[in-house]
Amino acid sequence: MRIAVLGGGIAGLTAAFHLQQEHDVVLFEASDRLGGNVHTEEIGGCLVEWGPQAFLDNEPRTLELVERLGLKDRLVRPTDEAARRFVWRDGKLRALPLKPWQFLFSSCLPFRARMRALREPKAPGPPERDESVYDFAARRIGQGAAEILVDAMVSGIWAGDPRRLSVRSAFPKLHALERDYGSLIKGAKGRGFGPKGVLTSFDRGMQVLIDALGEQVDARLAAPVERVDFDGFDYVVSTIPAPRLAEISRGELSELLQRIPTAPLAVVALVLREPVRVPHAFGFLAPHGQGLRILGTLYESSIFPGRAPEGLRLYRVMIGGRRDPEAVQLDDGELEGIVLDDLGKVWGFAPQPEAVHIFRHQLGIPQYEVGHQELLEQIHAHLTANFRIAGSSFHGVSVNLCVKEALEWSP
Repeated sequence: MRIAVLGGGIAGLTAAFHLQQEHDVVLFEASDRLGGNVHTEEIGGCLVEWGPQAFLDNEPRTLELVERLGLKDRLVRPTDEAARRFVWRDGKLRALPLKPWQFLFSSCLPFRARMRALREPKAPGPPERDESVYDFAARRIGQGAAEILVDAMVSGIWAGDPRRLSVRSAFPKLHALERDYGSLIKGAKGRGFGPKGVLTSFDRGMQVLIDALGEQVDARLAAPVERVDFDGFDYVVSTIPAPRLAEISRGELSELLQRIPTAPLAVVALVLREPVRVPHAFGFLAPHGQGLRILGTLYESSIFPGRAPEGLRLYRVMIGGRRDPEAVQLDDGELEGIVLDDLGKVWGFAPQPEAVHIFRHQLGIPQYEVGHQELLEQIHAHLTANFRIAGSSFHGVSVNLCVKEALEWSP
């Protein structure tokens, strides 16, 4: 069988690599490089990620892919300091508890909000309809926790608006805990609450995975697809973002694809020279309405070894998202000014970066908003038997979910 794969991001590359074991596969990528948002750039000796910096090692399919590509000895784990994470609340960085019992004594939430969260097992049950992440959290753990911790989590993972995102689609494990146990706390005892696994990357960044996959597949670069055409192919797999697929589709399918929104995002990478009066940590998240425009900051050189040369530190700041899409359109000077001003508020001093690098993701992160599952059902109903859609726009935005979907499917 001859198969065309549209899109050279992590989903498309993995699909092409997997399918070529039994089929004749050609991958078409519109840009002049592979990887999509997964891209590592070496700048001044620093390894700067454009998008995802790592994956959790709790997905066997991703580890299987790493093994098949011969990359196991290039995996790296985070430093001990990366366990420290913070949330910005009421003008201060508040440490997130490392263990569940520490939540009671943590300042990440006001005392009343912590007490309300502990009453979660007595919360009312779910509605029959799809529910937003905010409504789910407010119902189960209280408004205070929803507006601080959950809002920060949504910003960090989705750059999204918790009042719009669907809990069933965006956080299916949380939805399943309530469904199966009637309580998040009870479910955490039975199944575990937070994500399991260890954050994992490669010695030269996520580009290692992209380059290894690119060497294995027949990829046509700078080859944009103008329409879904089966001429010369028995099967087409599209992994391109929903807005792009909408442009080359027709009729109702195109209209349905346009209903999957995205959150534009800018990544501002800062290189600072030691000494820096910032403790080593994973970073911090900034909930909406807490006085900062940035969404959060990753302390890259504190997370994985080798991300910056000795004497330098590397930070990545995220700005924009579903609630602030205009930020991505600002010029470099404006973006840099906002970032440095916000970091000055957080750190208590004005950062003086050695270098600043800005990456803009105009489409950013797909948003699985309330009704996403029903929308997917309608989209799939308009697909022909020899046309499949996959990738982050539809069934999961993480590296693990994109890889898992690609490796588990066959025509």
